[in-house]
Amino acid sequence: MPASTAVVNTGRAIITNRLKGSGTEPLYVAMGTGTTAVALTDTALGGEVESRTTGTSSRTTTSTTNDTYQVTGTVTATTSRTIGEAALLDAATSGNLFVRGVLASTISLASGDSIAFTFTVQVTSSVI
Repeated sequence: MPASTAVVNTGRAIITNRLKGSGTEPLYVAMGTGTTAVALTDTALGGEVESRTTGTSSRTTTSTTNDTYQVTGTVTATTSRTIGEAALLDAATSGNLFVRGVLASTISLASGDSIAFTFTVQVTSSVI
């Protein structure tokens, strides 16, 4: 379970771009060694390691039909790592941060170990 996770400010821009019919779908899964709490102003992981993986996206139902965007992807360590964060971005390199999450506790990996990440973003609203 994550200690903190958020669709960051640049992620909100990705959503509005996609609604307008432009921009790139945020499919790229990354992991890092950072453990600093998530801030809405984050634009990158604190310490990204390894190459990003292209995830698989779907729409699922949490409360209302198709109200949740989900991406799953697995990242493999090429050397020993202690992983503390994960992210979803809109490019294989560089790009815009969509979601950043900090793990509740770090995960130690040996070379060749991998982590399967699942990101779920539920779209909710309220009458104001």
